[in-house]
Amino acid sequence: MSHPPPPGGPPPGNPGPPQGYSGPYGPPPQQPPWEQQWPLGPPPKRRGNAWKWLLGSVALLAVIGVTVAVTISVTADSGDEGAPPSGETFGLASADDTGPANIITEDPSCAAWTPINDTFVDIQRGGWNRRDAAIPAAEWTPDQRREYQEVGRAAGDAAEQTVAVTKVTPHRVMRELYEQFIAYARAYSDAVPTYKPADEHLAGALTNTASTITWACYAITYGSAEARAPLVAAPPQPSQIAHVTNPATAERFLESTDPICSPWYRLVDRVDADTKRWQEIDPSLSASEWSPEQRAIAEKTIPVMMRFADDIQELGIESKNPVIQDLATLVAQYRSAYAAALPTYTKADSYLSSTSARAAAIVYQACKAVES
Repeated sequence: MSHPPPPGGPPPGNPGPPQGYSGPYGPPPQQPPWEQQWPLGPPPKRRGNAWKWLLGSVALLAVIGVTVAVTISVTADSGDEGAPPSGETFGLASADDTGPANIITEDPSCAAWTPINDTFVDIQRGGWNRRDAAIPAAEWTPDQRREYQEVGRAAGDAAEQTVAVTKVTPHRVMRELYEQFIAYARAYSDAVPTYKPADEHLAGALTNTASTITWACYAITYGSAEARAPLVAAPPQPSQIAHVTNPATAERFLESTDPICSPWYRLVDRVDADTKRWQEIDPSLSASEWSPEQRAIAEKTIPVMMRFADDIQELGIESKNPVIQDLATLVAQYRSAYAAALPTYTKADSYLSSTSARAAAIVYQACKAVES
């Protein structure tokens, strides 16, 4: 059995910043900042502007050799609201899950997801990862066209294989992540022949969805999910549950503009501005290695992140979209767990932060895709 490297050495193969963006980790135009404690590779020397490129990043999804069994811990209670419709379950192990999402502690689907993701990553490395997303299809060189076409075909292939993986997870939120990967993979693949720069948001939703699954699995593998889950209060019961549908025909959760988008952007901007000093601390340092000044910064950061988690949760509750509700809960739970972990922070806790950030980026990119 192959295992990923220990917490001191996160997944190899740092893909670097998305191409065509300003600065070493600069955001594309009109992208808000977001936190990224570790990129998809070795931890950076400093946090710097990592928040700023995560939401706009369409970087490689490097998950190497995670062949562990992993699951979402969810609250099993269900109230009168939100029960899935009776009838066809399409073979979904999660068909009866009506509880709120919580910290992911294990999910048997992660082992099956790994080779799909790894293959997709390898194909991206054929040149697409170095693309200039601002160039439309009409202006591509033969090599650029080949690179986009290869990734478009690979996205379609990955979507087809993920249908079976979707049926394995016993938990609704993980199922929704797989379904959105399928939907956005197909949408991006379909967009490639007539690609325009706005279609980069489809790629953003696609890769951030895959990254959310990936980082959640790492949080399980390295134990941070199980260790920190008890520190977080149970989330509220969702007011509505997405209907159980055939994952083979998965649809994007946002097909038109949604009133949640603007306040979602504002919350992300605010938390970035309020955590600038925290972002400057080397994320590879454990709490026991912090200087007194660094510890003081961490202590001031905790309530900021907790407030963000509360606000994003409340925003999700206001949404009439059940998938947005679940994603908001996922963002809030992982951000709360990360904030609660800071007094005894270890490197592995960065996976909690990355899961929260990537899940928030799904909504961000999906909003941008329908607004473009």
